[in-house]
Amino acid sequence: MSTSVEKSYTIDHKEFWERLYQAGSTPWDLGMPAPPLETFLHSPYKVPPGSMAVLGCGTGHDCMLFADAGFTVTGIDFAPSAIKATNEKFAGAGIAGTRGFLLERDVFDIHEYDHYFDYVLEHSFFNSIHPSRRRTYVWTIRDLLKPGGKLIGLWWTLERPDGPPFGMSRADIFALFAPCFTFDIVFTPDRSVPPRAGHELFTLMTAK
Repeated sequence: MSTSVEKSYTIDHKEFWERLYQAGSTPWDLGMPAPPLETFLHSPYKVPPGSMAVLGCGTGHDCMLFADAGFTVTGIDFAPSAIKATNEKFAGAGIAGTRGFLLERDVFDIHEYDHYFDYVLEHSFFNSIHPSRRRTYVWTIRDLLKPGGKLIGLWWTLERPDGPPFGMSRADIFALFAPCFTFDIVFTPDRSVPPRAGHELFTLMTAK
């Protein structure tokens, strides 16, 4: 006699996210680059191109935005469907393996890339991790960056006790990152997708 027990996957497992991709249940995917990031790249405050890690890159819209602006982009996601979709965009643009790279990995377990990147891009990944891992997230990002590297963040601030997405406030962001980063730019975008209008915060930080 045999029995089978289906494993219960949580947000810490790639299977949890892969199932959502397979089911087409991806409300975080805007189907385009985030408007505040486009605004930043056309502003006087934009940063010069360099090497960039895109955390939880999803289907690659933000990866392509920065690659088109001259950055060398490494999209990181542990959901195979996300990596496949981003790779198709890179291949279609002719940048796969030159300015577009991919890691099908857990963001928290890529220590061989410590101090490798000029920039890290955060958009929607932070809200997807359990709040108990947020301090580890800060240390992980600091380690991925070269000395003086910059974290470009588009944060979704909302009151939400459960998740994903998990809620956070502007004060949470300052409290978490101030020990390891200085804040160069902080503003509420005036150009967002309608569901997020007034609930986004853009920051540019430099690793201490």
